[in-house]
Amino acid sequence: MSVTCTETLPSHLRGSFASGSPRPDTIGLSRSHTFGLGRSVDAHPGSPTAPETPEERMAPLPSLCLVMYSGFLATLALDIVVTTVDGYSKKLEAGALFTGLVIALTPLFQGLIGVPLNRWMLKSASMKTVSILMAAGMVVGHIIYALAGLMHSKKAILFARAVIGSCQFNLGAPIYIAQAVGVKRRTPVLFMYSAVATSALAAAPAVSGLLETFLHELRIHNLVLDSDTAPGWFMAIVYFLYLLKVAFFFENPEKPPSQEILPATAEPAAENRESLWTTGFLLCLLAGFAGKMTNIGCTVYFTQLSQRTWHWSLALSSWALAGLMAVVCVLSLGSSRLAKLVEDRSGLQLSALSTAIFSILAFRFMPNWSTATMALTLAGLLLILTASSVVKNYAYALTSKIVAPDLKDRASSWLMLAMTLGRGVGAQLGVVFTPVWFAGTMLGTYLLLFAFVSVFRSQMKQHARAV
Repeated sequence: MSVTCTETLPSHLRGSFASGSPRPDTIGLSRSHTFGLGRSVDAHPGSPTAPETPEERMAPLPSLCLVMYSGFLATLALDIVVTTVDGYSKKLEAGALFTGLVIALTPLFQGLIGVPLNRWMLKSASMKTVSILMAAGMVVGHIIYALAGLMHSKKAILFARAVIGSCQFNLGAPIYIAQAVGVKRRTPVLFMYSAVATSALAAAPAVSGLLETFLHELRIHNLVLDSDTAPGWFMAIVYFLYLLKVAFFFENPEKPPSQEILPATAEPAAENRESLWTTGFLLCLLAGFAGKMTNIGCTVYFTQLSQRTWHWSLALSSWALAGLMAVVCVLSLGSSRLAKLVEDRSGLQLSALSTAIFSILAFRFMPNWSTATMALTLAGLLLILTASSVVKNYAYALTSKIVAPDLKDRASSWLMLAMTLGRGVGAQLGVVFTPVWFAGTMLGTYLLLFAFVSVFRSQMKQHARAV
């Protein structure tokens, strides 16, 4: 006589064994609450151990920190030469236009070569591989910049800045965050990323000032190492250390799970037929362009104004700019609370209008540069930089939300291209700006942006399938 023993599984466990569903790819430790065993068997939607939905997913902390750090380094690499490049140009017997070209060449090459190159590389290589290769290129570019003084070559400086621009992997951060962070958490994360990148605007002149003081105290001044070439050596070392961190700690982003499965007989996905070039997306590009143009334009304008008009020393100008940007960084971090208080489109409107109003303070109201006039100008620059940083933050956040999921990478690429163009324009204009032209440009730009966003606000709604 044979006896057959059977066991009936509970309904909530039956599906995973009976339906022949695939087993989880990972066994062992996992970043999720399920510890690598797939969907939690006892998790309910409202319970604290419930698995995250696609809209609420979060990237692993080490990789996210490295992505934030990459934005910091990219901004630092651009701005660390702002306070010293004028002296470097004079040593090579070059003028003010050459100074502006050295600063503008990096974002120009980033837009023309770097962004398309990164897009092409990401199609055939992982983000980790591309990050390592680009970091190696940054090391080489900064070494060439540092050796240009020894070669006494203007072309070497321009070539070095072109290499640095081509190898800046700014495209990686917005693509990574769009893929690894859910739509409900993306705006605060992008605010944080922007604040970290903005902090480099404070760190750059501070590092330049520290290197100047250090070399002066040690009485080091030769063709290989002086206050003009030290930023190049410093950034080469920093990027080499960053390369090692990426190699050991960075994880490639996982593709977000689809929210809905279309039947096999359905028409092709709607997002494949949608156009990227909507009015809302164009406004995001305009906001990103304006934000970056203001960031670099203000720093270059202040450097030229303080050193050439106010006759401040390099050290004093560097520390003043560092203090100014440190306050901007703190205020930019605090502005991340806006993401919880106001909707993204309203936040963009409010920040654009605020920047336009604050631009009035940058006009020169007195014929002479008295202490009061200088203080008013500094206050205007502080408020303009803070409000424009919020504009840039909302450009980041809205770009990946208002387009179809399959278009997020392309949208991030075009946004980065607009921002690099804004950097280049701001660097060149900052050298030639007068107080009237500077304030007038800021006022007109942000009034125009505010008007466009107000009129076409309905075109900037979150996409129905945004994840």
